[in-house]
Amino acid sequence: MTSHRRLALLAGLGAVALAASTLSASAAYCTAYSRSAYGWGSSPSLAQAKRIALAQCAMRTPRGQWCRIRSCR
Repeated sequence: MTSHRRLALLAGLGAVALAASTLSASAAYCTAYSRSAYGWGSSPSLAQAKRIALAQCAMRTPRGQWCRIRSCR
């Protein structure tokens, strides 16, 4: 195998490895809202992103109001 082919093969394998690592590291993003506040959370875990969003919303929300998850992606 020539050095040019070897270099092209290694570059291709590196690109595939990089693409696979970025796909597995994608994060869930959630937003939570109450009548007077909002919060958002981002995490590799969907459940953790929801908890973060609710906690952020709860810190800004007055007593007696509830925060709910509006969306996650």
